[in-house]
Amino acid sequence: MYIFVKIGKKKIKTQVLTTFKDRIKGFRFQLNRIEEGLCYPKKKMINTCFLCQKIDIVFTDKDYKILKVFCNVKTEKFFFPKRKAYYIFEFPCNSCLSLQEGDTLEVIQKN
Repeated sequence: MYIFVKIGKKKIKTQVLTTFKDRIKGFRFQLNRIEEGLCYPKKKMINTCFLCQKIDIVFTDKDYKILKVFCNVKTEKFFFPKRKAYYIFEFPCNSCLSLQEGDTLEVIQKN
């Protein structure tokens, strides 16, 4: 399933990962430039082990209100969400520079 997330003037195609295999793989070992995002619903922790590129990570609650934003994240880092976090988004590097805590992600549902 795909959704679109509007950040500034850009719409980023985002894949919602629900199967175990997809959630484990994510962006790991991907050498091609990352053009789309990933969404992990109900994820407890995220790490950047075995990533070949820098990414942006966004923690949101059920209403897509931003709880925490990490921009330009290197590999081999571990992130534990805040208590109310429900969704974890991964986006291409430097795409979330305009986002701040307390903002709401504009999500357009598509199947």
